[in-house]
Amino acid sequence: MPTPQKEAILKDTQGRIADVRGLYLADFSGMTVQSLSLLRKRCREQGVQFRVIKNTLLKRAFNERGIRELDDHLVGPTGLVFSPTNEMAPAKILSDFAKEFEKPRLKAAVVDGSLYDAKAIARLAALPSLEVLLSQLIGTFIAPMTTFLGAVNALLATPANMADALHRERSKAS
Repeated sequence: MPTPQKEAILKDTQGRIADVRGLYLADFSGMTVQSLSLLRKRCREQGVQFRVIKNTLLKRAFNERGIRELDDHLVGPTGLVFSPTNEMAPAKILSDFAKEFEKPRLKAAVVDGSLYDAKAIARLAALPSLEVLLSQLIGTFIAPMTTFLGAVNALLATPANMADALHRERSKAS
């Protein structure tokens, strides 16, 4: 029978991951206390949560939510990383941190119901953010209109420029 503490951790974890679309597992073994603290700080700055929970409790929390893809990856020291607002932020933080400090090792992730391995997570982390992609898309749509408006403006300005030049020539002649 589970202890009340474990039940509380399980309920807390289930509540935290209830509406999360991206769950990442990282192996934090071999990390120093300072580097782990720095990782947690970077996660907090981005609104990302880093939790260390026993694998059996994580497995129960995932299974309650219908996530069974991560069961095979719940071995050894495991950190759960997720964001309630941005499913891609943990991938960027973990990949950047791993490049800088060689740890933690990414195990796997489930994003929108799809399982990703460490290599796929690194590719996801390299993608630009949603805001950048939307601004690029809007820029692509606006570029032809901007060019058209520039051409129309030049056409409309030509008679005014010609009248101004004629006025200057007459002023010089007088």
